[in-house]
Amino acid sequence: MTSKLHTIQYLRAIAAGLVLISHALLYPTAEEVLLHARLGWLGVIVFFVVSGFIMVVVTGPGKFAPGQFLRRRVLRVVPLYWAFTLLAAALAVTLPSLFKTTVFDGLQMLLSLGFIPFYNAGSHGLHPLYKLGWTLNYEMFFYLSFALLALLGASGRIWVLTLAYLALALVGQALHPQDAIPAFYTSYLPLAFVAGAWLGFAHLKGWLEKVVPGLTWLLALVGIVALVDGFAIDRGTMEDGLAFIGLLLFAAVLVALAAGMERSLPRLPLLEKLGDASYSIYLTHIFVVAGVVGVVRLLFGADNPWIVWGAAMAAIPVGIAAGCLLYRLIEEPLLRRLRRLA
Repeated sequence: MTSKLHTIQYLRAIAAGLVLISHALLYPTAEEVLLHARLGWLGVIVFFVVSGFIMVVVTGPGKFAPGQFLRRRVLRVVPLYWAFTLLAAALAVTLPSLFKTTVFDGLQMLLSLGFIPFYNAGSHGLHPLYKLGWTLNYEMFFYLSFALLALLGASGRIWVLTLAYLALALVGQALHPQDAIPAFYTSYLPLAFVAGAWLGFAHLKGWLEKVVPGLTWLLALVGIVALVDGFAIDRGTMEDGLAFIGLLLFAAVLVALAAGMERSLPRLPLLEKLGDASYSIYLTHIFVVAGVVGVVRLLFGADNPWIVWGAAMAAIPVGIAAGCLLYRLIEEPLLRRLRRLA
């Protein structure tokens, strides 16, 4: 049950691609904020659902060793993220003109390295120094809360997480806390981990493989309706609760279909390799997209909308290639060495 599911890797690739595309579209569609923002949001939600699914599957139905679990997650996430945080900090000090919203602050850098949320005056949000790290703050929160429940069985863990995250979300919706830490952790976004966790539990029980193939078209229809809902709702904010429900339902349907039809879906080695490299793609793409668009606009004209569109489209495959290169040259060999420590 703990062997890698190829179709889940496909979804990791798709999630990374959605985030990359959303940031590339930021340049030619600056006025259509909702479109590219929701694309990125969907990618993050898919990542979170997949993460919840994987953590339940790899730890199995019973108890697990929390120390070993956390050590493995830290070794998986921290080294590359710290490297990019330090790179962003160094560039913000030496070449501040490269950034629109990133400003170096020593305390904020330390908070970022510690996965502690804070209000970033530069970005006007709960973003660490390297802004993409806000998703990793949620990931580390999920890993820690999951590990604290290691002595329970899988169903007990998931029930406690469900009730705890739901209670936090309800507090957030009722009180709208203003301080950074309570505001961050009373978000409804961690519910995506719970959705994935329940799907992982269903996979452990063999339910998805039994039920999903007979409900493929119904699930696909539900997913499409949910996706339309997630993008159609516009009440003046990107992070809309009703839109979140739609996007979460769509992401859950994707994971259910992927896991439930693992045996019948074709092997797609390229997409699987992109899934393996998804973390590197996620961390590198901001630099790559900004670099490609910036160079093209400098060479061919910053004000021509066709030039900007072309640059944004070119940045997508370049961003994927750069992430894959980083994975092959740095992340993959680094992980092999670090696994010996875990």
